[in-house]
Parts: sequence; structure tokens; C-alpha cells
Amino acid sequence: MTPEPRAARRWTRLGVVYFALATALLIWPLYPALGNRIEPRVLGLPFSLVYVLGVIVLNTLVFAGLYWARVIDADEGEARSEGQDERAGTREGGPRSGEHD
Repeated sequence: MTPEPRAARRWTRLGVVYFALATALLIWPLYPALGNRIEPRVLGLPFSLVYVLGVIVLNTLVFAGLYWARVIDADEGEARSEGQDERAGTREGGPRSGEHD
């Protein structure tokens, strides 16, 4: 299930924006403002640790969603088939030109 090129570009752009935002959530100035505190404790863990773990889990879910939608490797199959067409007459591991047995 390969997405349309326009839809793939849109999802790619949204993915890049999301991961830039997720990175910003873990560095200055957003992390000290949002996640740099001990209280409230969540399951006995300080909030700062839960905040970082939450961002990591969310990143994992977004990556899994992009992979499941095949947005990440939408062009890979096309590039791979084009590369095989160009190499159809050669075989790997064979003698190089100019080498003799």
C-alpha cells in the first residue's frame, strides 16, 4: 500500500515538523519550562523522568505509524527496482574488467 506522492510528501513534512517539535520539548527553553520539576510524582518516578519517557514513547508510536503507513520507505521500492534495471547485465562478485584467471 504505497501512498500517493502528494500524500507522502505531506506526511513526510508533518513527520519532520513533529520530530523537530519533539526535540524542542527536550531541550532549553521548553524543557526547563515544562518538564524540569520533581513533583508530581507518577508511579513513584519524578515528573521530569516521566516527561522524557513520555516524549520517547510518543516518538516510537509516531515512527511505528509512519512505518505502518509506509510513508518512510514509499520511494525505496521504486529506487530499488530502477537500480536493478541498471545493473541487469552485471553480476556482483565476478571478475573485474582487465582481470584474468
